[in-house]
Amino acid sequence: MKKVFITLLVFVLCFAVFAQSGSEKSSSSDLRIVSLAPNVTEILCALGCEENLVGRTDYCDYPESVASIPSIGTLYDPNLEAILALEPDVVIASSIVDPDFIASLKAAGVEAYQFLEESNGLDGTYNLIEEVGEAVGKKKEATKLASSVKKRIEKVEKLTDDVEEKSCIYIISWGDWGDYAATGETYLDDLIEAAGAENAAEEASNWSISRELLLSEDPDYIILPVYAYSDPNQVEAFKSTAPYSQLTGTVITIDGNAAERQGLRSADTVEAIAKALYPELF
Repeated sequence: MKKVFITLLVFVLCFAVFAQSGSEKSSSSDLRIVSLAPNVTEILCALGCEENLVGRTDYCDYPESVASIPSIGTLYDPNLEAILALEPDVVIASSIVDPDFIASLKAAGVEAYQFLEESNGLDGTYNLIEEVGEAVGKKKEATKLASSVKKRIEKVEKLTDDVEEKSCIYIISWGDWGDYAATGETYLDDLIEAAGAENAAEEASNWSISRELLLSEDPDYIILPVYAYSDPNQVEAFKSTAPYSQLTGTVITIDGNAAERQGLRSADTVEAIAKALYPELF
């Protein structure tokens, strides 16, 4: 669990307003695409472009079928030679990729897109889905997909509109690696609010929380994200470790990848949080 802060904080910070660095690509069944972001990979697959994906990052692991697609390296250090060897028509990158790397792709004649700044809440999520679709000639399909995600989230918002609001906190890291959570300016704060809950870390910033704040807020629910490599005993470890053992709230787990990869599965996360906090509504 302690690895989560470095690798997964990136997922929720770097996905942003889409900027085009080449002309729009028309729809083609022969389009060759390299995705340099896990949430982009998920969106592309939902748009029916999985067969067009010729490259992905090590972190692109959903849906599971993308495991057969060659990896071109990590989010932080994609391999230019490996990408060019795949002869892509389009490469979609996250903000942490060096701008010089994008320039190199363009110089090689590759149409490149990159996220430049943090997305603006849920509206940014819907826009992201549409812009990924536009980049690969799937604008119509992407608009429909974004609308579907939006409707699911709005349904939860309506269901929880009149509930007695419960508080929760989404823990990114705890213990020896420091205390980090989804603070008020983050995308995850929007998901918590959409689920009808109050974010106990809303007044904190930059993903950092103090143990004093955590104990004083003593939220009704503590959300621990779960990943493939998570310690299966992390809930009991959290509950038995001081000072977290002083918290009286209920500790629940949630799919960390679905929550932290802004885009297609954002609705899954809103539904999961709402169902955990207000099961009587479902």
